[in-house]
Amino acid sequence: MRLTALLTVPLAVGALLGVAASPAPAAVHAPVRAGAAGVADVTLTDADNGRTLTVQSGTDLRVRLTGSRSPDATWAWSLPTADDTEVADRTTALTSQNGNAMADFRTQQPGTTGIEAYKRCIPEPGRACPHLVVLWKVTVMVQDGPGRTAEQLSLPELVERATDRVRAAHPQAVLMLAAGDSPGGPVRDMDRVTHWRFVFNNRDNSSEEISGSLDGTLGPVTPHTGRWMGVLAIGELPAMTPDQAYDRLEAAGHGDAYRYVSLVKPMGTPPWHLQYHFSQHPGGCDGYAVFTGTGEVSPICGS
Repeated sequence: MRLTALLTVPLAVGALLGVAASPAPAAVHAPVRAGAAGVADVTLTDADNGRTLTVQSGTDLRVRLTGSRSPDATWAWSLPTADDTEVADRTTALTSQNGNAMADFRTQQPGTTGIEAYKRCIPEPGRACPHLVVLWKVTVMVQDGPGRTAEQLSLPELVERATDRVRAAHPQAVLMLAAGDSPGGPVRDMDRVTHWRFVFNNRDNSSEEISGSLDGTLGPVTPHTGRWMGVLAIGELPAMTPDQAYDRLEAAGHGDAYRYVSLVKPMGTPPWHLQYHFSQHPGGCDGYAVFTGTGEVSPICGS
């Protein structure tokens, strides 16, 4: 049974629980603050109950609900949940002994979902509580995000900067791996795979590693005494972008959200092909490869 069925007289419930009940606004926008990539983050509290808000895909929603505790009982919130996890994916959730609850959501794709929690009375030993629950709910309408901002580099531009940095000390270094990560979790918009790690092999038995972000920042060059093995050097970067590779993946019926994307040319039976790998784990075997030359899609580690 859904919680709404228990709230037959919501104003009366609010009065019995000592909770102020006020009419919910028809449609309002929650207060927002500017995010790092032009997408706003939203924090929702008890006071946002009943709101309808419109956000962009890739928005972080932070739900913070406050319970109460007395010698007789604790009014405790349940873990907030989303009706449609394809629209808003919960990334973190916890409750505390004082009745508080928190959860973080990441909006994934256009659509509408409710996010809800309920508060109930938990009596202390020998005490009694009313058999009532209080529903908290917001409606979230997700629109397409803005994609890559004007200030954000493309992957080839970031590779060029990283290569220049490494070759300043190692002129003959060659790129072996470009491994990308979406810090906010799995995404369908590959422009949100913003953090990348690059590995270069030198002519001797050593390698260099450097990390960077599509905002243009680069970390220090880290030397390694061994070479990066199991793959061939990446020559020219492909014309196919990570977004275009994902489009091929989606067309093949594998349009899940992925956190990790890498560009690599694995060794194997010739001909060797440059590939984008999409997975849920760094260097994982759990996803799919898109061949940059043909657009062919196959499991990373075979059928």
